[in-house]
Amino acid sequence: MVNKQRILCFAPGRAAPGMVLAKPVADREGAVLLAAETVLAADVLERLVRRGVETISVRVLDQRDEEAIARELVDIRARIDTIFRGPGSDARNQLRDSVLAYRIESAR
Repeated sequence: MVNKQRILCFAPGRAAPGMVLAKPVADREGAVLLAAETVLAADVLERLVRRGVETISVRVLDQRDEEAIARELVDIRARIDTIFRGPGSDARNQLRDSVLAYRIESAR
């Protein structure tokens, strides 16, 4: 059986030591601080917080079954429908569709 993984975004202060970066981490000027696949240690996470890094992408084991994923997708659609309720412009509708597609892709 292959262990399924997913990518989640966290503030460095909410990530746990031992997590593995899915994407490189850059500072505000664009300089790469850490490469993808780096295993995070507590001191590294603290330095990222001090440097003002707002989010990091990490790989985590996906322990959800198909039913849990389906429920999550329903919840995502309901949340986006609530946020973008009511009539809107074409630009607003395009934004809604983009946000929904992003959230659905992130949940799978």
